[in-house]
Amino acid sequence: MFLAHRPGVATKAIETPEDAQGAAWLDLLDPTEQELELAGNLCGQKLPTLDDLNAIESSSRISVRKGVAFLSSPLLKRNGSEFLSTPVGFVLTDERLFTIRFQPYQAFETVAQLVSDHPAAPPAVVAATAPPASVPSHTVLHAGEILVALIETIVDRLADVLEAMGNLLDTLSQDIFRPSQKGPQIRTMASRQRDLLQRVGSAGSFCSRMRDTLLGMERITLFLSESRKTAAAAPAPGFSLSSRQISSTPQQPLTEADARAATYTLSGAQRTRITTVSRDLSSLDAYVSQAQDKVEFLLDATLGFINIDQNGVMKVLTVVSFIGVAPTLIAGIYGMNFKDMPELNWSFGYWYALSLMAATIVLPLVWFWRKGWLGGIK
Repeated sequence: MFLAHRPGVATKAIETPEDAQGAAWLDLLDPTEQELELAGNLCGQKLPTLDDLNAIESSSRISVRKGVAFLSSPLLKRNGSEFLSTPVGFVLTDERLFTIRFQPYQAFETVAQLVSDHPAAPPAVVAATAPPASVPSHTVLHAGEILVALIETIVDRLADVLEAMGNLLDTLSQDIFRPSQKGPQIRTMASRQRDLLQRVGSAGSFCSRMRDTLLGMERITLFLSESRKTAAAAPAPGFSLSSRQISSTPQQPLTEADARAATYTLSGAQRTRITTVSRDLSSLDAYVSQAQDKVEFLLDATLGFINIDQNGVMKVLTVVSFIGVAPTLIAGIYGMNFKDMPELNWSFGYWYALSLMAATIVLPLVWFWRKGWLGGIK
């Protein structure tokens, strides 16, 4: 799917180059080879494929070719009770932003709605005939502004996912240390322990994927906050496009010195917002580290409870085996049937052997019970 997002216009599918005219943001969602080729022609360079976006080296995730910035990062998404991670690519030129993704993400839909709600640019005829003061400069929407809004919204969504995961970890901790007694007691201890281990493993996998996502986004924000070749500190024209409810103020056009900056260079105001996002990512990374430590603690606790249960089983087996030794020994002695055994012709010999075996069973049980091995007193 190849989509064009324009201010003041609903999202439109792109089938020909004419469909992309006037769109500062072109979005590729699980694109076909034909759509990638069409987007590459519009960009002037070959766009990365899924294999390219899956590369883990830093030079593949962040690169600049012919003045165009190619950025990519894995992005985590919650799908019900599961978490999926797929790569997302950003290609920033001087006129357009190309995004490449292979899963639908709510952050992209949110920013697409912001772009559609943004006032449309005035027609060229009106801009040429109207006085300069009457032309609303805030209607201009640039690719860098859209990229910053996308990154902000993605980070906000990641924070929501982390909050949901924190609640899941709290529930998991409660199930491990204070198991509920209200549920049906049909499940065996083994199935409960297996379920707890699976949940702990899923939480550990989530932390690992979230850390990869945050690392990729931190690389992108660091690149964007430091990418400038001239004193391009002047704010970009237009109002801020943001889902964070940041107050907007009219801004001045770029100077000639700013125009000579790299095509992927952000304005001073946008770099300030990127710096704020970078701090947010650092705080989220610290939260993930804390969650990962908690996951390791819960894993150790689960394994500890498993060891305790295993020790309890081994204790019972030890008691049972010990209790069976003495009666077996007595039965073996009196079952030899030697001719000169004193009890062989004794009329009470049978009952004597049974009583002796019963005593060797009861006395160890009483002793183990008093020691607390069978749930008795210590």
